[in-house]
Amino acid sequence: MTLLKLNIIFLFSIFSTFYANMVFAYDIFADSHIHFNWDQVEETSAQDAVNILKQANVGLTIVSSTPTDMALELRQKGGDWIVPFFSPYIHVLGKRDWFRKSEVVKKAEQGLKSGQYFGIGEVHFMDGFHPKTDNTIFLQLLQLAKKYSVPVLIHIDSSNETTFLNLCLKNPDIKMIFAHAGGVLKPAHIGKILSQCENVWIDFAARDPWRYGGISKEDHTLLPEWKKLVLRFPDQFITGTDPVWKVTRGQTWDLPDEGWKKYGQLLDYHWAWMNDLPEDVRRKISWENTKALLKK
Repeated sequence: MTLLKLNIIFLFSIFSTFYANMVFAYDIFADSHIHFNWDQVEETSAQDAVNILKQANVGLTIVSSTPTDMALELRQKGGDWIVPFFSPYIHVLGKRDWFRKSEVVKKAEQGLKSGQYFGIGEVHFMDGFHPKTDNTIFLQLLQLAKKYSVPVLIHIDSSNETTFLNLCLKNPDIKMIFAHAGGVLKPAHIGKILSQCENVWIDFAARDPWRYGGISKEDHTLLPEWKKLVLRFPDQFITGTDPVWKVTRGQTWDLPDEGWKKYGQLLDYHWAWMNDLPEDVRRKISWENTKALLKK
């Protein structure tokens, strides 16, 4: 083989790698699941978080905060591409008592009516513990979501799909995001939900190897059954980085959360499995589905 041919092959290889990176790594991204919480500001300011998102070419993001008004601060720093959801956690320890406070419903309606918030959530449930999904406060929040035509981001830790499936079947007029694809649930569980509820979007946030896991191979591409399900329902999947890191640290919950320092690592993971999908499906998950979800 001549030197000229070797040089051409070498240059073509470099160009191909560069082109692939330009096409995929720098595509605009809708991060459908971020948090900016009270225990993160010591590590990352609101402006720092906005800068991180911009550097990652995030053109749209859904943020939920504890306390909830911190999401508004992020939007003020960044602009209207940052979309705040009303979190029922209206104070620092709001996860402990939101389901007993009528003030939560009042503040939610004020925020939705004024146009400050564009959805509700993230709302957390764990089977076997309080609150339950039939809690009065939560049911009132669902009615507000229906009234103002906004999505609800719901987190349910359970061994099966039953609790979430009952919710989406009872509320077909409310857009629902199933956070973390149910945490530990399998494709068969999620398939049952998507087969029966057209009002549901499945969120792959925190299904990375460092937290819930369970959706990808060692090379970070989707496991075959997950990939099959995504290709079957390409309009119903979204994803996000969910930059909360305390859940990985065991006994150090008293320290500030450094999740925003992990943003690049988390984003690279999600691009890895999305890049393994057909281009039209990748574009839906990385951008178009979140835009459709937020459209009234």
